[in-house]
Amino acid sequence: MYTEINKKIKVIALFENGKIIPKVFRYSNRDYRVREISLTYDERVGRAKNYFFGVETEDGNVFKLKYNDENLTWWLNEIWSD
Repeated sequence: MYTEINKKIKVIALFENGKIIPKVFRYSNRDYRVREISLTYDERVGRAKNYFFGVETEDGNVFKLKYNDENLTWWLNEIWSD
């Protein structure tokens, strides 16, 4: 089950060798460290390309993040729970 959030967030990410790798993000005044990226895909919306990441954090939470390459913003789309 998931909860839609769709809020803009701040992310520390690596951009290397043509890949985007989210490492840490801030949501609700808390920092979450990414332990694993379990899903990646992208979709084009007009001129923009959105990159999606399913991530598991060090505390075991699972989130879906989105990066928009046109306006260079990160979004927390969803929080997953059992």
